[in-house]
Amino acid sequence: MRAGLVIACGLALCAAGCGRDGDRAEVRTVAGRFLQALEDHDGAAACAELSADTRKQLEQSEHQSCRDAVGGMGLQRAPVTRVQVFITNAKADLANGDSLFLSQGAAGWQLSAVGCRPKEGKPADRPYDCALEA
Repeated sequence: MRAGLVIACGLALCAAGCGRDGDRAEVRTVAGRFLQALEDHDGAAACAELSADTRKQLEQSEHQSCRDAVGGMGLQRAPVTRVQVFITNAKADLANGDSLFLSQGAAGWQLSAVGCRPKEGKPADRPYDCALEA
């Protein structure tokens, strides 16, 4: 009985780890599509990767459509160097020092904050300044 419980727990942990790997891959893909769309000057494709709240925030702050505003944020394409997934939130770190934050909802993984850099200070006290966040 005890061996069966240990095996069942092991299988559950393995399955959970596999799920996180899938989430990490999807987060990496979403980040890559967003950054590639910016490089290609494809505002519509870039905005498709943003959450509805993030698109709304961009449109309200820039007083123009997301498609027209997203290219003016000055974000640069850089390789994703690290992805961390925390249940329904994720962070993708880029080689240029920026970070992207994502949330998982009914539509899958979408960007909730972009162009984020840590503020100066002790690591535990370093919130991020973001070019755009919902």
